Amino acid sequence: MGSVVKIVSLNLLLILLLLVGTSTASKSLDYYSDYFSFIGQDEQGFVIFALDNNRGGDEGDYRAEHFGILYDQHQGWIDLVGIGEYQNPLRILSTIPDSTAFKFSGHPNSGIRIQSRINDLRLEINPLKIQLEEITKNRNQKWGNAAAVLYWQGRTIPGRVIYEGLRQENWNHLTHRYSNDWDNLQGFYLALQNGHPDSWQDIFLRAEGKKQDLKTRGFVDTGQVQAEISAQDLKVNRKSWALGFYRWPKGWQMHLKPTPSATLQDPLSPLLRLNQVSRQNISNRLIGGFAMSVVSGTIEIDGRSSRVLGLVELIK
Repeated sequence: MGSVVKIVSLNLLLILLLLVGTSTASKSLDYYSDYFSFIGQDEQGFVIFALDNNRGGDEGDYRAEHFGILYDQHQGWIDLVGIGEYQNPLRILSTIPDSTAFKFSGHPNSGIRIQSRINDLRLEINPLKIQLEEITKNRNQKWGNAAAVLYWQGRTIPGRVIYEGLRQENWNHLTHRYSNDWDNLQGFYLALQNGHPDSWQDIFLRAEGKKQDLKTRGFVDTGQVQAEISAQDLKVNRKSWALGFYRWPKGWQMHLKPTPSATLQDPLSPLLRLNQVSRQNISNRLIGGFAMSVVSGTIEIDGRSSRVLGLVELIK
């Protein structure tokens, strides 16, 4: 009987040590991300450029990576040099560490410059205006926007940037894999094409889940009015087959519902219709995947219609 008690006590001790070890390891995880989505146009046509800059710490393991896309109205998708994981020897997390392909300077409050000589581009972003923020115990995420200019292949392309920043503790997708990161994520980074490109109006919407479990949140900035929005009636009305057991959305329809405020007491809900122009498939897991779609469409409000252009991030 005494030996049985000892074995049980030893097993309980081992389980306790494992739990303590797991808790300690999880607390050492730290993750940062800064994502910039640019939409602009010059006399040669529109250009869309997006760059996501991720870095994380896992005890002594510090990693960083770039993900980016570039699309020209006439040339289509342009391959960027320097996309993927890169070294972070100085263990920089709170700001974006430079790589051999991309250099960063400035601050969100004063303006940011992204330079890539090897890709012959430079993005100059005005001071960012934060429109949304979500803060929980381990997570701080914010979204904002600003006017910007992309210098690329001798062109000067005015436009807009939508920004997404994230800091998350006890989480690091660069060193760990999680089964429930995203559930049918659709991220809309759009611009209303009214006036000069650097004064286009910005629309951001994040949608996650399906049908009755759909969660949507975003913002609209017309210059005169800024409002938080939702789109609970979001509907995918056109799809195309993927190389797996799922389909990619290629057409959308939704009403953008602004949240009433002191300056927006009885807002209208404009109707947004979007169609895919071109899609770049990034990865495929047979039951889901990751893709970026260039989209165009219209937004209708009070009998008036305006053109919309932008980018949709798709994670299935």
